[in-house]
Amino acid sequence: MGAPSAPKVVDSSAVASTTAEPAPSEARRWVALHSYNVRICHWINVIAGGYLLLSGIHIFLDFPELYWGHTGYQGYPAIFRLSDWGLSWDEAGELGNRMWGRNYHFTSAWVFLINGVVYAVWSAWTGHFRERLWPARDELRASSLSAEVRDHFRWSSPARTAATRYGTLQKLSYSFMVFVFVPLMLLTGLAQAPAFAAAWPWLLDLFGGRQTARTLHTIGTVVFVLFVVVHVLEVLLAGAVNRSRAMVTGRFRVPEEAQ
Repeated sequence: MGAPSAPKVVDSSAVASTTAEPAPSEARRWVALHSYNVRICHWINVIAGGYLLLSGIHIFLDFPELYWGHTGYQGYPAIFRLSDWGLSWDEAGELGNRMWGRNYHFTSAWVFLINGVVYAVWSAWTGHFRERLWPARDELRASSLSAEVRDHFRWSSPARTAATRYGTLQKLSYSFMVFVFVPLMLLTGLAQAPAFAAAWPWLLDLFGGRQTARTLHTIGTVVFVLFVVVHVLEVLLAGAVNRSRAMVTGRFRVPEEAQ
């Protein structure tokens, strides 16, 4: 995710001595790619998201079955059983820690939510969503999307390593995560909490039961894992060192072949 303003170019040759030609290594161009807001929120989400996933796995292992509707308990007809994949209920329970998982899951969820609200408010205030994440109409044309899909299937792409703007697929996936995925995970999570379900019974009606909300929440977790895997793979293909450094320092080195 990048800053809303146009990238600022810093040519290190400008600070080279006027009495000597700059060395090739000094002629590299750097662009300001990520603002401090984006970087701080990104790394907070990495930590909070990691704890959410780990604690969620512990909670699920303590009750390794999924149901649909209002009712669910051991022995009740389930739509998914971990025992069908070779791990019995007792074996899964020994691997999980429901108490630890619940404590860290709720704590991490609040951190993730507050951090997300800060990011959303900042992005709306500065125009970050509109300028950096919202796809333009011409980007949604079939020809543009098909060309980008073909480019993504190339193992190494100069355009990917030199890109300082998000592609259309990235914009669509990030917009989906912000506007669809996170609200859905929040609501399905609240529907499982007895206090919130008692105060807002419409949550259970919305999803057709607490067990349905739990199942949707678990499916959402799988989607989140897939998103992270694809995201990390994209970073690796686009230059892991350069991209990771940009998310820490905010500055991105444009590859020499793109200069």
